Amino acid sequence: MNYYELIYLNKTLKNKFIDGHIEQAVSPYKNYIEFFIKTKSDSYRLCYSSAPGNIALYVDNYRGAKKSNTIDFFEELYGKQITGVSIPETDRWLYLHFEDDSTLYFRMFSNRANVFWVKDDKIKAVFKEYDEKGAEPPSPQELNVYKVEEDISRKSTKNKMVAINAMFPRQNIPELIEHYGLDDYSVDELQDWVKKVCEELEDSPYPRLLENGEVTLFSEDILPIATEKEFENVNHLILYRYKTYSRNQRLKQRKSSLLKSLKRKIKRLESGLKNLDQADKGLERAEKYEQWGHILMANAHLGDVNVEEIEVDDLYSEQEKVTIPLERDLDIAGNAQRYYKKSSGAERSYEEAIKRIPEMEAEKEKAEKLLEEAESITNLWEFKDWEEEFEDELAPYRDQGGSSDSEDSLPFHTLKVQGYSVWIGKNAKSNDVLVQKAHKEDVWMHAPGVPGSHLVIRMGNERYAAQICSAGGGFVCSFQLESKRNENWLRLSSPKEIRA
Repeated sequence: MNYYELIYLNKTLKNKFIDGHIEQAVSPYKNYIEFFIKTKSDSYRLCYSSAPGNIALYVDNYRGAKKSNTIDFFEELYGKQITGVSIPETDRWLYLHFEDDSTLYFRMFSNRANVFWVKDDKIKAVFKEYDEKGAEPPSPQELNVYKVEEDISRKSTKNKMVAINAMFPRQNIPELIEHYGLDDYSVDELQDWVKKVCEELEDSPYPRLLENGEVTLFSEDILPIATEKEFENVNHLILYRYKTYSRNQRLKQRKSSLLKSLKRKIKRLESGLKNLDQADKGLERAEKYEQWGHILMANAHLGDVNVEEIEVDDLYSEQEKVTIPLERDLDIAGNAQRYYKKSSGAERSYEEAIKRIPEMEAEKEKAEKLLEEAESITNLWEFKDWEEEFEDELAPYRDQGGSSDSEDSLPFHTLKVQGYSVWIGKNAKSNDVLVQKAHKEDVWMHAPGVPGSHLVIRMGNERYAAQICSAGGGFVCSFQLESKRNENWLRLSSPKEIRA
């Protein structure tokens, strides 16, 4: 999110949330938290994503919070009145203020994006793990806006623009540079231009989707790229971008192992066909071995010569000699029989190759067609439908163990349960890697209060029910898992509570 989006989001939240209160704050999955906010006249759902590459804060359609298989956060704030919403002057933070003089800090940038509950200038609770809990909260930076105090003449145009205004929306910079020829502007001219367009951006935003797939707050007068869609407000723009990115990431993740498997298969088939194309050389070897066998039989009277090779008259090339390698532990006749067998084997290999070539060509053509179709699909649900339609054809290319490598080389254990990959940590370091590699919609499990492995179920978002027994630190749990497109939940039948 850029700073100018926060300006308008701040106004939206002020209009909606003042005098309201948080009923519940839950995290249904990794890097994502929902705040259910109630006012005198309405109910809202404030959604925050700290996912790297997709940091977002927006108001979405209200629905009741799930009562199970979620983690509650900031429970001390439940019921406390919201007294204000604010942002700093030059940094990407947003604050919710409460009647008890505490504040929720939303950090809207970097791979350390997080939510902090702060009271009396101390961090009381956090959404994601944070090393300095109990310390003073991080403070916004005083970033430069229209006050250039260094020589930026040697910087690239993009870096000059950011030096002039650190809050400038970066995703639109390449198009603006090209359209206005900003590379030719002096530093003073560029500073005047940046200030002008940013002031207009602050006064009159035009939230829209461009035909190139990007979103912007610039009007078509400033950024003359055709509009694919206009958004009612900035909140809708943020929501659209977040959900589009999430769908694309889920599609990319779902495609990933299948595309790799198809490409790997095609490469192997290409290599195999290249070798088979040289099958005629096998016939040449078969003919040579047969001739050597005949030549040796003609010299069988020499018996056991106990040498590594023999030079004799070539029966097939008059007045020529031929050198034939021998096995020391065989006599001449025995070596002849060995070459007859090698000739027969080379002939069989040739015949098998001739049969195999059309089969492999057909297999390669099929794999290439599947790969082309898979790569062309840009919608998650279309991809799922395609997978169902070609389930039998795709089965040979499915990852059966989570990796083609041996388990010893993996950072965690893997297994398959009714088509779903399950990851199980090997040790503390392995547990960390496992959680980092998991997708936000995967299901994470760990027994609270006891040491043991973390477990992740790789979600494919179809309806699924299974039972697994997982042992960690002496703890055993069994569960049923079901999933819909937008929800994951567990129905537990375990001796202790698990939060997933």
